[in-house]
Amino acid sequence: MDLQTLVGLFDSTLHPDPAVRKTAEQQLEQLQGHEGFLGVLLQMISAADLPLGTKQAASIYFKNRVRRSWLSSQRALEQHPPISENDRTATKENILAAIYASSQAIKLQLTECLGIILKHDFPEKWPQFTVHLKELLHAQDAQRVYTGLLALLELIKRYRYSATNRDVLNEIAKELFPQVQKIAEQAIASDDELAMRMAWLSFKSYYNTIQSGLPVSLQEPANLVAWGTSFIKMIEKPVAFDKDTIDEDSAKEPVWKAKKWAVRSVNRLYSRYGNPALLPSSNAKKHGAFAKLFTANFMPQIMRVYLQQIEGYTAGQVWMSLRIRGLVAQFLSDCIKEKSAWKLLKPHTEAIVAHFVFPQLCFTKADQELWEDNPVEYVQKRIDPLDDFGSATVAASNLLIDLAFDRKSATLNTILGFVNNVLTTYLQSTEETRDPRAKDGALNMMSALCGALISRKSPIASTLPEFLLTHVVPEFKSQYGFLRARALDTYCRYSSVEFPDKQISRSVFESVFNLLHDPELPVRVHAALALQPMIENDENRDALAIHLPQVMQVFLNLTNEIDSDTITHVIEEFVEVFADRMAPFAVELAQQLRDTFMRVMGDVVSNQPELNSSNIEDISDKTMAAMGVLKTMGTLVLNLENSPEVVYRLEEVVFPIARFVLDQRVVDLYDEVFEILDCCLFAVKAVSPNAWNLFGAIYACFKNDGVDFIEEMLPLLDNYVTYGMDTVATNSDLQERLFDMIESVMKSDRVGENECICACKLAETIMLHGRGKVDGMIPGFISLAAAYLLVGDAIKTTPFLVHALEIVLNALHYNPVITLNVLEQYQWTEGIFTRLVQSTSKFSRVHDKKLLIFGLTAVLNIPAAQLPPSLQNGLPQLFEAVLHVFQSLGKAIEARDALERMYEGDDDDEAFDNEFEWDGAEDELDGGEDFEDVDDADEMQSA
Repeated sequence: MDLQTLVGLFDSTLHPDPAVRKTAEQQLEQLQGHEGFLGVLLQMISAADLPLGTKQAASIYFKNRVRRSWLSSQRALEQHPPISENDRTATKENILAAIYASSQAIKLQLTECLGIILKHDFPEKWPQFTVHLKELLHAQDAQRVYTGLLALLELIKRYRYSATNRDVLNEIAKELFPQVQKIAEQAIASDDELAMRMAWLSFKSYYNTIQSGLPVSLQEPANLVAWGTSFIKMIEKPVAFDKDTIDEDSAKEPVWKAKKWAVRSVNRLYSRYGNPALLPSSNAKKHGAFAKLFTANFMPQIMRVYLQQIEGYTAGQVWMSLRIRGLVAQFLSDCIKEKSAWKLLKPHTEAIVAHFVFPQLCFTKADQELWEDNPVEYVQKRIDPLDDFGSATVAASNLLIDLAFDRKSATLNTILGFVNNVLTTYLQSTEETRDPRAKDGALNMMSALCGALISRKSPIASTLPEFLLTHVVPEFKSQYGFLRARALDTYCRYSSVEFPDKQISRSVFESVFNLLHDPELPVRVHAALALQPMIENDENRDALAIHLPQVMQVFLNLTNEIDSDTITHVIEEFVEVFADRMAPFAVELAQQLRDTFMRVMGDVVSNQPELNSSNIEDISDKTMAAMGVLKTMGTLVLNLENSPEVVYRLEEVVFPIARFVLDQRVVDLYDEVFEILDCCLFAVKAVSPNAWNLFGAIYACFKNDGVDFIEEMLPLLDNYVTYGMDTVATNSDLQERLFDMIESVMKSDRVGENECICACKLAETIMLHGRGKVDGMIPGFISLAAAYLLVGDAIKTTPFLVHALEIVLNALHYNPVITLNVLEQYQWTEGIFTRLVQSTSKFSRVHDKKLLIFGLTAVLNIPAAQLPPSLQNGLPQLFEAVLHVFQSLGKAIEARDALERMYEGDDDDEAFDNEFEWDGAEDELDGGEDFEDVDDADEMQSA
């Protein structure tokens, strides 16, 4: 393989002429399977005299080649030429040297390749890798050490999530981590960028090593002291910054990343292994000693450092990125639950709430920019907790909640006093001097605490109506959009609070309703969410009913604007509540939902081939939004059960959507599609020609993916058979397809017995609804059951045994003569009836018992002389089995009826009241307990 030829080709891939680029790419595709190709690429990448752009193009090509073909799977070989053994060997011999010689951007590409190779080749095919790793980590050249740290992290990532295969990580921690800690210690003392990268990689390697387990060597006191000291030094390391220019982009710099990974490592150590209050009982013996060591010797120091960082941040002397602030808040939340840590934290809680938590819950400059520049993203971050998961704001909110819930007697009055002071100051200030951002933060705090404060036993429960009327409802008319949105959110959380005057309730409802037409998108969204709980009130429902079409239109418009499933949940509830009023405009509503669905899914399908880390979150959001639309349409159809003529018209809207999902194989939406089709058939109690036309797509879907989705498909298939048996009975093609689906599941090695039970249920439906109409299917059903029943260990669970036997019982009930002829023909009679008689005690449900009675009495109705000889001798046992089942049927019916009454009965409000517990022992720690000996779990239960 000629080096200069490849250099020329990669230069051409950067040529401005598309024709030149395409020719070069085609030639590279032809050459990639040649012997030595990867080795020459590594030479190019390592060459000092080649342009950076050429080397970057080569590194990307190298990475794609390794990613696609190193595994050598059948699918990969079908699409790409294999990598020869010589090329694999050459790659492993030279990749570390190439990483060492490359620029930072190329190092990242090659390091990713190294991770892929380690995943598939280490240790069996590359046992000497750890030898090279140790040499790099002990080198005198800083760049070689840095290369070793990059390689070490890739090796650790190979095993980080494994809870069982820990030997490699245990060995790494024992043999290599002492040197890694020394590297980190030396790096912390320097301000050099490379040194900070080395510290960052050292801490990240430590964190990933303890992800799923704590190696024994890292539990030793000397190692905890060494690593703990390094973590603290890195967190405390002073870094100069400009208050006017520093922003979240700065968090990407190596020094801030090193600080972040030091904090993450400390948090992981404490939350997973060092906090006795959070330690699972299963790990108490394994990590109990380490937890005591950590809380006694390390916790006071790290608490001091974290509190100093908070103090410096609030004074403007220390900068903390959003991620670090979130991590610090998470750490403090964990400290609340452990007694000795709480003793250290308690004196500082008032300052933490006022100066650390509160500012993070206020509307910020960054929030304002997002509100103005991208209101859709702003809304998604506010209404979808997963969109903002791990953020500083969420962590601060959780810290506030933990303080109020777990240490209420020590903190709740202080917190409420602080909130009241902010709200009173705002109320008493002039329009010019008011701080709307502060009020936003105070309302945000109240929203976070609603779980405790809204309880009927809450000490401030009686003051909540006044709170809402004084501090929340007036902000519905605020000049600040963000404050209108916050007021709506707070009111929504406290919507169960009742006002003493119905006129007040009516006025509040009208205010919320009017905000559906607010000029600001976030306000309209929060108004929609606030309306959702308000429709529980009869007067509000009556008022909304008049404007229902317009309200639904607003909701649909919002769904189109934000592509979130949150608003579709609101629509779904409105459809349920106003089901009797939906018929006049149900088709129009469904059409608009269809248009929304097709627009959203059009984006998903078009982006699917280019799925990557940059768009996967957006695609996930859109898929969830589409899922919400389908659920809403299903609810709409189901609530129109009494209007079959409307449902038939809805089928024309729904079925094209279903065909789109099935044809495009959007497996994430199969469940919803099968459910909505099930709703259509159930609502009209018939199978229309349109529904039969769709059955072909359903069958094709089953052949592609459906074996794995038989449980989700079963209700739909059951309705096709139940309501369409006349068509099934006269259409041999449909019978063949239905049998094929049942047979495919019963014979598949991809599914378990739960799926086989679904196949048995479908066979039962066919036999029960098709008596005398599907004789040709009966022998096949019996054969499928016999394949399991006549093999001793083929059936593992009782439910599957019962359902397999019920195929035979259904066949006997369908036509005992046909069934007995099949059993006799294959000499299965004695074996199956013996298994049946031995298993009668396992038939526990009413349906099971009745079916057993019907099946066996069908046999007993045949004159004894006409029965097979093997059965004639067993007639007494059959009589005894029927008698036994008859005797137990009454008790089974009573048990079923009792269960139905339990589910249909009114809920006991007291029994199911999950209110916040205000009674019980206080959680003060001033009683002079021995904190070493008191069980934190007991304390938390009494709190």
